[in-house]
Amino acid sequence: MDRRPAARSGFNWWLPSAYAAAVVLTGALGSGRATGIVAAVGGVLLGLHHGFGSRFRARARG
Repeated sequence: MDRRPAARSGFNWWLPSAYAAAVVLTGALGSGRATGIVAAVGGVLLGLHHGFGSRFRARARG
């Protein structure tokens, strides 16, 4: 895996875009309750990734 900052920053825009697409698709095709669940769970997971993901990668590199 490429460890240059540019490679990591690409992942930082890809995840929120996928999250937004999931919320929009669920809103268009599913119920309001399903959209709320996808939005809440996805938001928490996205926040955890941005809050702790870079620390775990930095620690794994050594």
